[in-house]
Amino acid sequence: MKRAFFSIILFILLCFLGNHTVDYTMGRQIENRSPYHLAFASIGAFSLESRVDCWAKLRTSSTESEMKKYMQTLASNLNLEYQTDKVLIHSSEQSLEMEYSTILNGINYYLALQSNTDHEETHFIVCAETIEQGKSIPPVRERLENIVILEWHDYYLFKGELKNTFDEAGTSRLAGVVMKNLDAETIENYHEGMTYSSTGYSKSLAKDIRHIWSEGQRYNVQVAFYSSPSQNKTYVYIGFPLIVGNY
Repeated sequence: MKRAFFSIILFILLCFLGNHTVDYTMGRQIENRSPYHLAFASIGAFSLESRVDCWAKLRTSSTESEMKKYMQTLASNLNLEYQTDKVLIHSSEQSLEMEYSTILNGINYYLALQSNTDHEETHFIVCAETIEQGKSIPPVRERLENIVILEWHDYYLFKGELKNTFDEAGTSRLAGVVMKNLDAETIENYHEGMTYSSTGYSKSLAKDIRHIWSEGQRYNVQVAFYSSPSQNKTYVYIGFPLIVGNY
């Protein structure tokens, strides 16, 4: 993956860390993917991608030698083959960045570290994704929690598609069906152009997904739709507890 991707996702994740109190875990229900499978099936959507983004922060900057050890530790805990010659290193006067990508059993892994001397922090990012249908994302956060010096956070995203496009009324009805199948109460809807989003809270998922708070409301699920007339498709996104990034 390119350095630009690292910078974008780091910015997104830091924004969430800075503006929300994040306290949640993903349980076996999400591991088995039954909630989103049922939700996709309820509207006839086909699964395209499953993804988890994990991150953590160390409240001190790190040297290149320390970051190499951290990177090797990340790979080891995830049972990944670690090839030092494939580690990318970028440095500037204030920061040091390190990236590593690999594939294991149909899962694409992206590991990244960034040390910032100005803020005396080291940021850790681990992404795992697959486009293989029926392939479950492994319990990434559980494996990373063996690194006891770090407190890990994670967001799950599932993407699918429908072979048609819909107007606002249509996507609103689809969102309602998906939220109902997730046993979620809709708290907020958002519509702009060809994009529609519903955010809410599901009591049924509460035992597996600890909610986050935002502006006095608690959330643990977000559903979004993007209709593409040029492709005659509508993309469906389900995020736990929210969708991170663009859709």
